[in-house]
Amino acid sequence: MATPFYPPPAPAPPSGPASKISVVGEQFCAPYTVDLTVTEKAISLTDGDYVVTDVNGNILFKVKGKFLSLRDRRILLDAAGNPLLSMQQKGFPR
Repeated sequence: MATPFYPPPAPAPPSGPASKISVVGEQFCAPYTVDLTVTEKAISLTDGDYVVTDVNGNILFKVKGKFLSLRDRRILLDAAGNPLLSMQQKGFPR
């Protein structure tokens, strides 16, 4: 009988103050908790426009997308409207 192969475990992420991971960019990281509000900008059956603001009402991010598209694709934009990343829903659940 063959012995099953188990890959080695993934290395643990570093710990401590230098162990932060930035998905989009360091300019979007803060060393403290930031309360954000997500507000739907326009009510529509097909569009999914949202605005993300801080407690002072400053726009930090915008989300543009289509809800009734094949994969519900959305784009995260910075406050100036520059695209940061795109998001889409995975295929149909199995």
